[in-house]
Amino acid sequence: MASEVKNVDELLKWLPSIALFGGMEEPSLRRIIAMLGVLEAKSGDEICKQGDSGRSMYIVRTGEVMVARDEGSRRIKMVRLGAGEFFGEMTLIDVQKRSATVVVQKPSLLYSLGNRDLYRLYTEDVPGYVMVLQNLCRELSRRLRVTNARISSLAQEIADDEATLIRPSVKRSKEVSKEVKDDSK
Repeated sequence: MASEVKNVDELLKWLPSIALFGGMEEPSLRRIIAMLGVLEAKSGDEICKQGDSGRSMYIVRTGEVMVARDEGSRRIKMVRLGAGEFFGEMTLIDVQKRSATVVVQKPSLLYSLGNRDLYRLYTEDVPGYVMVLQNLCRELSRRLRVTNARISSLAQEIADDEATLIRPSVKRSKEVSKEVKDDSK
């Protein structure tokens, strides 16, 4: 079944349309396609759980998944992702636990790429590896900009100049205090 859902020619056309694989050369794409795992998931399946260790990211080929954060007994729906979108990429960069839970909303075909696959790409194809990382950084930057805009919007709703929705930088505050003391001497 995996060979039926992992058609190389189709993936060679489709993958470059995804931000993560944009601008990649065909040999690098072929190498990545060979590494992709295949997961067919039904509605309600939990692909990854907040707080668990992660080793793979996922690319949605068909269907829809929902990314949510569990805060106490409450599940906060963050975003729905469909074909061409990906999730779990942070696990390829850091060794932190999963930051969200992802649940299948509509039957989905997902491709996975693990941290060992990324390392193998590094050992076999440095230019391909660099392109994936560069694209990944661009996507994370884009997502951070969206998050910053949302935080700003929430802060405006509060309309309290003294309130903040993020913690102060403890390290930076200590450095500034030291600089102020040093300048006063």
